[in-house]
Amino acid sequence: MADSAQAKPDVMGFYDDATQTWSYVVWDDAHSEKPCAIIDSVLDYDPHSGRTSTASADRVISFVKENRLLPVWILETHIHADHLTAAAYLKEKLGGKTAISKHILKVIETWQPVFNSPHDTPATGEQFDRLFDDDEAFSIGSIEARIFHTPGHTPADTSYLVGDALFTGDAIFLPDVGTGRCDFPGGDAADSFDSTRRIFALPDETRLFVGHDYP
Repeated sequence: MADSAQAKPDVMGFYDDATQTWSYVVWDDAHSEKPCAIIDSVLDYDPHSGRTSTASADRVISFVKENRLLPVWILETHIHADHLTAAAYLKEKLGGKTAISKHILKVIETWQPVFNSPHDTPATGEQFDRLFDDDEAFSIGSIEARIFHTPGHTPADTSYLVGDALFTGDAIFLPDVGTGRCDFPGGDAADSFDSTRRIFALPDETRLFVGHDYP
């Protein structure tokens, strides 16, 4: 594997205006198959009609196909309160393995009694192909990546360190907004503070890719 301190993966961001959410495609352009990961995808949802659509996900699919990328991972930094994930749709259309932190199981414990959803939200986490351990290493082609647990917004919030790029989800926002809110079930301001300190302790050359860009 390439040295994670030196590897500089290519990154393309996709902005969803309705939720001010950033989704990302990160890939290893030096690898012959150009493997990639898709992070925090968006399934469009109209609250007035209760209908979903796939325009945002289809933009990602078009980019992946036009650039001949090979999806190997479809990653979630956490379960989102402001949008639905398009992970299942992307997997159907492009392939790849869905994954999230193992701490999602704690969120599901809270989720199931509130929404009475054991039929479509298994408590085992089996709806994901992979549940990552804290600090677990994985790869995107020749680029080393690892799990960077950053709770606070929710107990399951996890950043992904891919080469020199850190995808923070809602653990941290742009400077004018700060960190993610901590009032969701299991959220914790002290955890959020510790997570931001951990992020800021990374080398100065680390590129940060946040989950939102609020006006």
